[in-house]
Amino acid sequence: MKQSIYILMSLLMIFAAAYSVKNPLPAEAAVIPEFVPDEEISLSMHYLSDKTLPSGRFVYNANIDPAVKYSDKQYNALRHAGTLYAMYLCERYLNDYSLHEKRYLASKYFIENYVKPLQDGIYAVVSKTEEEKLKEPTAKLGGTGLALIGLSNLYPEGKIDLEVLRGLGNFILYMQKDDGSFYSKYNLDKKEKDKEFVSLYYPGEAALGLLYLNEVDPQDKWVLSAKKALLYLANSRKNQTKNVPFDHWAMLATRKLFETPNNGLLPEEKKLLQSHAKQMANIVISKQIVEEGNTYRGAFIENFRLCSIGTIMEGLVGIYYVTDDEMLKQQVLFALKLGTEFLSRFQVKGGGSKGGIPTDAYWPLINASEKSRVIRIDNVQHVLSAWITFKQIGNKSE
Repeated sequence: MKQSIYILMSLLMIFAAAYSVKNPLPAEAAVIPEFVPDEEISLSMHYLSDKTLPSGRFVYNANIDPAVKYSDKQYNALRHAGTLYAMYLCERYLNDYSLHEKRYLASKYFIENYVKPLQDGIYAVVSKTEEEKLKEPTAKLGGTGLALIGLSNLYPEGKIDLEVLRGLGNFILYMQKDDGSFYSKYNLDKKEKDKEFVSLYYPGEAALGLLYLNEVDPQDKWVLSAKKALLYLANSRKNQTKNVPFDHWAMLATRKLFETPNNGLLPEEKKLLQSHAKQMANIVISKQIVEEGNTYRGAFIENFRLCSIGTIMEGLVGIYYVTDDEMLKQQVLFALKLGTEFLSRFQVKGGGSKGGIPTDAYWPLINASEKSRVIRIDNVQHVLSAWITFKQIGNKSE
């Protein structure tokens, strides 16, 4: 009983502090951040290396308490692919190849276990029913998008057949509707697209995957499909305000599209996508806790989930590169500085789980729940990706 009261009082104090924040975001304070998460990046890279099994499978769930064990039956193919992406970012942006062999090993495991041919010229990532408690074998649009993000880089080194990568790209095109939106799932037993399920993140993942594919297999159809998807998202949300969720994958894909040569964007299309990015930024920046001295400074009102905040940081980095609005750039940098510092404070710094990112910021509390102390592999992936791309901004300013 006393433990429950202790936790409740702690939460009330946290939320009271959060709601008292007016979030002033002064432009003059928003400069290139001095904080560079080098140590944090190294620790999380160590975590990914340590949690890559000899088979190439990741330790999906761990706990700060080494005595707490989890079944290895639960697994998620999408999150495995996303972790491959984070490992690759270490090489692409940091020129750090310490995870290189582990990434090859984990990529091989992923290809052998989840990448399957569906029909001539079409491959998809097929989730295992027993791992994800699915009733039927299912190919998810997002899984295939993430596969392209994580695997396309293998082709120049001869570690994957171009036929497979093109097949994954063809699956995304097959799942796209005329208006640019997508079907989110494909039922393998029924051989039909799921017309009911709609995913928030799958379209952005699919668009980003196609643009990574285009890097190693330049074709107009990949870029056109990605552009069509992102324009659909921007158009469908432009008149919405409060109810639009933050879509970090769409922001990452928009940045990638802007950086793609010969993307064919018309001036009005670019303006629409930049407005979408500003809309996304406004959704989260106003909710950030900025009060100095607040333990949770850098988190967001009603959001102390570390993985979620990592995805927000990733998306904000994408927005930084997309917008031409200098004031917004400064606000984004300020938010990134606070957010990355917050995540640093709640990374596990020692022990068998060092470098890990637990579920939420309550984990250091004496009476924190077991759930708060769970370290899922994608917690680390998203936060590591955010730190790497945040560091990239500082590197380009030097």
